[in-house]
Amino acid sequence: MKSIEMYETAQEFLIENIGNQVSAGDVYYDNSTKTWNVKIISKTPHGILIVGEMHIDDEKTIVYVTPGEQMLKILRSKLKEERILIDMPADALARIKETVPDVTVYG
Repeated sequence: MKSIEMYETAQEFLIENIGNQVSAGDVYYDNSTKTWNVKIISKTPHGILIVGEMHIDDEKTIVYVTPGEQMLKILRSKLKEERILIDMPADALARIKETVPDVTVYG
């Protein structure tokens, strides 16, 4: 499966070039740019946060990676945001999205 290969390529690059503070996340194919895009995530005490993205072509060449300094700025910014976690039944998520503006639902 191509997405698994791209995930592994991204993970290897991140370990070798950034370190173990970040990891590869979701992988999706962007048909407009003809690249596989991989979210770069960081595990924090506040949960897993998206701090960047990498783009990989079909030959596994890394076309773009969010610069390390920018990832650090994104992480610092997200850690300053006030966030809360709510435990609720999955069927209630739709109502939350409809009634609360600017909400991001994970799950």
